[in-house]
Amino acid sequence: MAGTIYFANYPIPLPTTTFQALVEQLPVYLQTKISKFRRWEDAHASLLGKHLLLAALKAHGRTANLHMLRYTGFGRPFLEDNMDFNISHAGRMVACVVSPHGRIGIDVEAIRPINIQDFKGQFTDTEWAAINNAPNPLNAFYAHWTCKEAILKADGSGLNTALSSLDVTNKSMVTLEKNQWYLHEIKAFPDYACHVATDQKGLTLKVEEVRF
Repeated sequence: MAGTIYFANYPIPLPTTTFQALVEQLPVYLQTKISKFRRWEDAHASLLGKHLLLAALKAHGRTANLHMLRYTGFGRPFLEDNMDFNISHAGRMVACVVSPHGRIGIDVEAIRPINIQDFKGQFTDTEWAAINNAPNPLNAFYAHWTCKEAILKADGSGLNTALSSLDVTNKSMVTLEKNQWYLHEIKAFPDYACHVATDQKGLTLKVEEVRF
């Protein structure tokens, strides 16, 4: 079993003509959503994330349009077939993971200096000890954080599940409400922490860059 992570970097804004051409390829409701972002980085992340999904659908021989996107009661987008996907962005990079095998989620975070003490309440005592005793507590913090977010995004519960209720000390397999999730650390993105969560054991992942 295999899944694929498609990613794109956008260190500077796309040329206006290129950006607009990409926008016009999307359904009107997505065009409207993108137009409401105030920061160009957010607009690019939203736009390119959707085009990464289009690229993924095309690569897997599926109909490459987003008119068939549906949303769960928790706001998680999905396709009405057996292809699951999830999108995450941070800094000036966006990634879309797809899998024809079960549920999948991805979280990417730019590793930047922060006061990790401000986030203590989001972790269990075991996790907090592991983070603070790690050779690099900052990197350990981001590793734990992306594990939690990837699972919650794959599960679809999102903000409805407290991060502190999810212990990811065992980063290979985690149980959430009787469902088992298998974690994969993605090391392909320098200066970013990234994990993928899937409900399928033994899933392999490949990484492909898409340029716009």
